[in-house]
Amino acid sequence: MSLPAFFADLAARLQSAEFLQIARHSEHPRAFTRNRKLPLPSLVALLLTGMRMSVQAELDVFFAHLRQQAQLVRHVSEQAFAQARAKLSLSALPQLNDWVIERAEHYGFIPRWLGLRLVAADASTMRFGLRASHVKRAALADQIAFGLFLPGAELMLAASLHSVHERGERQMLFEHLHRLSSTDLLLLDRGYPCRWLVAVLNQLQLPFCMRVDSSGFACVRKFLRSGLLEQIVTLGAPNCRDARDYECPREPQTVRLVRHVAPNGNVRVLMTTLFDSVRFPASCFGDLYHQRWRIEEAFDGLP
Repeated sequence: MSLPAFFADLAARLQSAEFLQIARHSEHPRAFTRNRKLPLPSLVALLLTGMRMSVQAELDVFFAHLRQQAQLVRHVSEQAFAQARAKLSLSALPQLNDWVIERAEHYGFIPRWLGLRLVAADASTMRFGLRASHVKRAALADQIAFGLFLPGAELMLAASLHSVHERGERQMLFEHLHRLSSTDLLLLDRGYPCRWLVAVLNQLQLPFCMRVDSSGFACVRKFLRSGLLEQIVTLGAPNCRDARDYECPREPQTVRLVRHVAPNGNVRVLMTTLFDSVRFPASCFGDLYHQRWRIEEAFDGLP
């Protein structure tokens, strides 16, 4: 592992001709070619800081750090930042994030859990501050942020914004499943379990672990009453409409249920397709599910 080498690679990437081509907005094909006060690498580096204060305050602090000064530096105005930001392609930062994930894998910064890469999925309602402007806005103050998060590496694999009027978190997850592979382990909370999603994940051969103790599955209620530590059960097939909409098999699905008792005495039921009880003993699932909380903390840390 080498953080200096990783950041050296990132600096080289931001200054590369390849990234310049990706970063330019299609309406500004010659953007970032002149020697401006806010060149492309500085613009992107500033955006990656998170920008928790006002834009002008962030600019002043950022350039003070660049000059290694304790005193704030008024080098770029908020208006100049807005003009430069408008010339940045909408796909520039997502593609840069994909590159960061690839390099983090290369340097061994993304850990594995029993050979699998953990990916937590969740969504959170966010309220944006929209200032008065003469520009017609399409965005609403309240939106839903959905993310696939890599616990341990503390990196977002993918993220998207959605209207609060969209169909829900399951649909958002479905639209991101192409980012996952059979070497990933998807961690999900209680809002996700349903028959069609289990069928889709099994069809794509995507391992998962999801909490289901408050679900509507009859087999889960029976398992809770049984007192068993674990059990292999069969879920009913998805209904005709869901099978058609999500192109999944209308067949019963076999899953493994695991009971976990939290330190406070609360009982959780976790559903998984990790059937190998030797490689994945029931005792390991409590700590595994706890890894999902890292995405909750990641959302809480957003500016």
